[in-house]
Parts: sequence; structure tokens; C-alpha cells
Amino acid sequence: MFVFFVLFILLSALMVTRPELFVHGRNYGFVKTAGYICTVIFVLAATIVSNKVFKRIPGLQIDDNGITDNSLGVLFPTVLWKNITGIKKMHGAGENFITIMIANPEAYIHSEPNTVKRKMLELNYQSLKTPVNIAVGRLKADADELYRLISDELEKHQQL
Repeated sequence: MFVFFVLFILLSALMVTRPELFVHGRNYGFVKTAGYICTVIFVLAATIVSNKVFKRIPGLQIDDNGITDNSLGVLFPTVLWKNITGIKKMHGAGENFITIMIANPEAYIHSEPNTVKRKMLELNYQSLKTPVNIAVGRLKADADELYRLISDELEKHQQL
């Protein structure tokens, strides 16, 4: 994806610097404007993807405290084991998800200080009745194996 975005940055920059390659005549305003807008969008996208690729932050952390999801390249607050009421496997939009059901989803959503992240959690909650969904396809893991691992850890921590 990073290479894809870099190629589109170059194409967008070419639209700004050499608009005559994209239209006939002298009406370059639309092409230049589109080039500026696309350049900004693809630079932001490349930045996000490069942070995910070049930083060595694990996509998912499972430890004694709970589960921390970074599979989208956005680090969400840790879901503590004591707040997890259950997990489910889901499949939608051609991708596997592991849905983490939590005891007080509204409190979890409102504990997020970042407005954009909070909105993402709210959208998840509205559509799936839980703010925490792990996109397995974005991780280097098998969906069934990951589900089993999380289930085992949840059982272990609920017995304590």
C-alpha cells in the first residue's frame, strides 16, 4: 500500500507541475486543483501507512492486563480482562473479525481522549454493539488460532 500511495503522490504532483499531460487546451485549473487535493490526501495516507510499516509496534498485544488493538495502525485503549464479557468470530466485507464484548462500552468509548478514535469506537458500537473489533486480516495471524488464543487467555483471567 505504501508503494501504491507513493506512486499516486508522484502522479498527483505531475498533475500540478505538468497539467498539459492530462488535458488538451489551456484549461488547467481543474487538473491542478485535483492534483493539489490528491497530493495532500495521498501524503497523509502514505504517512499513516509508513507509521504502521516502519514502526515496530505490534498489531495486537495480549498480556496480563488485557488486549490492546493496533491492527488498524491506530492504538486504542487497552481492554482489561475484567471488562470483557465474551468474544465472537465474525465475517463481513470479505474479512474476518474478532469481536470483543465488554461490560460497559459507553465508558470505554468516553475514556478515549482523541476525538477521531472516539468516533471510530462509536461507529463500531452502533453497528456491532461493541466498540472493540479486531480486523484479523491486518494481522499476520490465522483467525481461528487468534480466536483460540484470546479465548484461552480470557478463560485464564476470569478464573483468577
